[in-house]
Amino acid sequence: MSDGEALNEDWIEDMTAELEGVIDFEHVEDNSRFDLVYHAGTHIFNSFSQTWSKTNNVSDRMIFQFPAEPNATSNNAELIIDMYADKQVTIDGETLFLPTAVHAAMDVDNEKVFEITVSKVTYADNAGYQMPVEISAQLFMDPMEMDLDVTRVSTMEYEMGMIFTDGALCDIRVNAQMELKDDDFENFTENGFEKVAVQVNVGQLSIRTLGDVAGLFSLDDPSDTQINSGLDLDVFFEDLKIADLEINDDMETVLIFYKDSYFEDSAVLYDGFWDDVSSLWSEFFGE
Repeated sequence: MSDGEALNEDWIEDMTAELEGVIDFEHVEDNSRFDLVYHAGTHIFNSFSQTWSKTNNVSDRMIFQFPAEPNATSNNAELIIDMYADKQVTIDGETLFLPTAVHAAMDVDNEKVFEITVSKVTYADNAGYQMPVEISAQLFMDPMEMDLDVTRVSTMEYEMGMIFTDGALCDIRVNAQMELKDDDFENFTENGFEKVAVQVNVGQLSIRTLGDVAGLFSLDDPSDTQINSGLDLDVFFEDLKIADLEINDDMETVLIFYKDSYFEDSAVLYDGFWDDVSSLWSEFFGE
């Protein structure tokens, strides 16, 4: 799996198009619902005939066995979907089923390269409109892992946590607290925030917003001065403030100003992380 060959877009489209022969997509459309038990089975791709076959040897999961490269002749990749749960809701008189839990994982040459776990999704019941207000999910794309948790404290207060890690040097954590002006999600706009606070942790460093972040959302085209004033970004080492962050040149550069008046591009704090993300993206999807 390199340089995007494993998930070459045209190849994937051609291979997945043939799934219509073994998966009853009309059942999903007719019932407005994905039923994992109904679709359970092992789906095997034949590289020579470019077709899929299905065996009903499992009853609680969907297994897909296929080559990890367009030119491969053996099925060295396996994708398993072994959990899916949903909730019946009615929106404007129409019955729908929205997902509440999902688990899927993919191995290549018996090594895990992808896994997604959605263990909880809670939807707001709000007059003909459904919106997820609580989420707990984990995504792994070798070597990066992301955890996302959104918690509803009250109908208008929410907390969010995100963790990005590669299990080695990269460790970035984002925490946010949000307070809304009301709980009318159907008519929610960028002006609907009452308060927003964000903290980003990079190892032992933390970057915190101390300004009126919510007020920034009401500005159509804020200047650098308005952005810096609204964010008021401070940098801490553990609990000791060591610097300020300022955005310059129309959001092109973020500078870090230390107490001794020395400053530098803040990219030194996160370049390694984005290099890993960029490499990961190229690995799966190409340049």
